[in-house]
Amino acid sequence: MDVQIKRVLEAVMAKGANYADIRCSDNSSTNITQKNGKIEDMTTGKSFALGIRVLYKGSWGFASTNDMSEIDSVSDTAFRIAKSIQASNNNNDIVLADAKTVEKTIVNKYERDIKDVSIDDKVLFINDGYKAATGASSEIKSVHISYSDAHAKKVFANSEGAYITSNPQYFRYYVFSNARRGERIEQSHDRCASFSGIGELIQKDPAKIASSASQKALKLLEAELPPSGTMPAILHPEVGGVFVHEAVGHASEADHALRESIFTSKLGDTLGSEKLNIVDDATLNEKHGSYKYDDEGVRGKKTQIFKKGVLESYMHSRETAGAMGVESTGNGRAQSPEFMPIVRMSNTYFEKGDMGHDELFEGVKKGIYMAGFKGGQVDTTGGTFTFGVEYGYLIENGKKTKLVKDCAMSGQILDVLKNIDGVGNKLYVDSLGYCGKNGQMVPVCDGGPYLRVNNLLVGGQK
Repeated sequence: MDVQIKRVLEAVMAKGANYADIRCSDNSSTNITQKNGKIEDMTTGKSFALGIRVLYKGSWGFASTNDMSEIDSVSDTAFRIAKSIQASNNNNDIVLADAKTVEKTIVNKYERDIKDVSIDDKVLFINDGYKAATGASSEIKSVHISYSDAHAKKVFANSEGAYITSNPQYFRYYVFSNARRGERIEQSHDRCASFSGIGELIQKDPAKIASSASQKALKLLEAELPPSGTMPAILHPEVGGVFVHEAVGHASEADHALRESIFTSKLGDTLGSEKLNIVDDATLNEKHGSYKYDDEGVRGKKTQIFKKGVLESYMHSRETAGAMGVESTGNGRAQSPEFMPIVRMSNTYFEKGDMGHDELFEGVKKGIYMAGFKGGQVDTTGGTFTFGVEYGYLIENGKKTKLVKDCAMSGQILDVLKNIDGVGNKLYVDSLGYCGKNGQMVPVCDGGPYLRVNNLLVGGQK
């Protein structure tokens, strides 16, 4: 353990703290944005952050800084905050679940190191994308591309003896294309992001990603408005993934379940179809939500949330696990050392079933296939949801027919879980994004197989 960090932890424990941890991140980043072939913004920078969390007689204190030389004063501030909160509210009874003490240096090896990629090559990723996006058709009228990357040195240490260092790298490449035909305008997007190194972007080819965004926008120019009503629906893995993350995942986070959630006090209850199996898995290889250890030094793992329709587990931090007398699931995450860890998802998805793709469609006489997410809202307390869907196809006699756009799906979360009657036999966990909660954003991923819901309320404009 770093001598200075060890000294600070020992000092705060000597004052009477019950637990303390320190997180540091020394980060280098690049951000480039381009609109219609012109670079609008290009920045590179370095940043440092350090956060210290102190537990004193059941109350947390937390403080952070951007200056390593302030580590002693920040530690003292965190301790004084914890002591002050405890004095004003002696009903606080935070207890941390036990966790294995880990001392580990994680050295990630990359096929091509981001640090070795020049700024000119990064601009080339964008320029190649712009040429491909606009080259798809003269009807592509606007293209917006953003590229960002970061590499960091991270440290986690706690008063129990844990000391974990790592060197993560990350990139993100987003393309938004607008197509116009007469007065009609449609937009679509595609993206690629990963912690696996810049080699993944090179392999997937920025030009192909950008072309895909334009092709989808052009396709929407042909789409009709959908019908509305209750009908069978087949959900693309991206749509099913958004549902499992927003509607099921957040309600399964233990801090929500301890207060008020549709899953509160429901462990062991059958809440869905026997075909329903849902997991959160931080160990998936190099996915957008993957990590080896969470921000409390707990090993990331696979957590079975639902099994054959039965609610098996919540997702936990050490604090919520301590409150419920269970082990942490390794879901204590923070946006950066400037924030305290809270319960967050990683890669959340429906597990695959046993039905072939054609078999799912053959079971639908008249319904809709839905793909592409366009935002929405969820009430995890009342159990309702509404999601916008970018496009889809009508299904008639087991076959996709007319292309439709601007669909919506809504209803009761528990009704959807009970009405899943078909689960595809291929797994896709590729829907990446950032999840916001309590003012913090963390990278996540979701997905699953194709799903069939036998009774779903679909909103349209016809």
